[in-house]
Amino acid sequence: MNIKEIQALLLKYQNGQCSDEEIAKIHYWYDHLNEDSTASLSSAERENMEGRILDHLIAGIREDKKQETVLVRSWWQRTVPYLSAAAVIIAVCSYVFFGKTISDPVAKSEQILVQVPVDQLLTRHNNSSSIQKIVLEDGSAVTLTPGSKIIYPKKFPKEKREVQLLGDAFFEITKNPDKPFFVYSGKLVTRVLGTSFRIKTNPKGQALEVEVVTGKVSVFENDESFIDNAVDHQSNGVVLTPNQRVTYFPESRHLMTGLVVAPVKASVAVDESRLVFNNIAMGRIVEALHKTYGIEIVFANDRLAECTFTGDITDLPLYEKLDLVCGSVGADYEIKGTRILINGRGCE
Repeated sequence: MNIKEIQALLLKYQNGQCSDEEIAKIHYWYDHLNEDSTASLSSAERENMEGRILDHLIAGIREDKKQETVLVRSWWQRTVPYLSAAAVIIAVCSYVFFGKTISDPVAKSEQILVQVPVDQLLTRHNNSSSIQKIVLEDGSAVTLTPGSKIIYPKKFPKEKREVQLLGDAFFEITKNPDKPFFVYSGKLVTRVLGTSFRIKTNPKGQALEVEVVTGKVSVFENDESFIDNAVDHQSNGVVLTPNQRVTYFPESRHLMTGLVVAPVKASVAVDESRLVFNNIAMGRIVEALHKTYGIEIVFANDRLAECTFTGDITDLPLYEKLDLVCGSVGADYEIKGTRILINGRGCE
């Protein structure tokens, strides 16, 4: 439909003069402005947006009718109502289907770190009360928590894949050794090749947290965030493996590594393996746990490795496994950074 047909149809719609077929055509037009877009609106938001489009278009039509009574009209005067209506449609469609408009205050104030032309960027802001999953062009998946936002390109360039996150999200990255994946989040950059990890913003002090589920990631400070810093800047960074996390405190620029609260099995390969032991030495049990969770477990006393354990700990969380195994030989354990240290007198 051209602009005049749209105007005429919407005017009939507002006056309640549309047939069922014409109403269906209007709804079809709204639903198919951009079928490739991943953005979505709630029913209430869509209804409100459609109302605003109608108001602008009808205002343009009425203005046009007033000007038609003037005998001499310039080309610009004849065109202004149509250009205004078209501008409204373009701006609204940009907001609805690409998640951003020229009047978006967040987009204006926020520094865009993804290195592709702005007109090639998409934005998804999760304004709902539930998580939203987004599949990127390379097949990678991002699960956004409520209130979070991500900026990403329609198509990744050849050299690298970049996205920008504000808030919390879980990433499942498609492996591509020739095209590393970068996540810009606050003053941190997370670099991966193919893995799954979680980025969170801690409400206390706005600390950033990165937790690795599978694979390996490097986390380092974003140099772009320190351009206006008067003091010399030297990047800090760490490498994380499964079940490890780092917490970054922006004010002190301190990176604190540790283990996640609830470690999970590090790979699918070990997910179905049984951890059943019959009078097995602690040394071998620790090796099995390391293989399963990817966490380094060490003995404070070498004699602990000779102690034996009998039991099935397959279905227990890691820390409950350790409670049971260590308790059976009079030992205990503590978390030291990204390692678990087992303490005790040991066995003869």
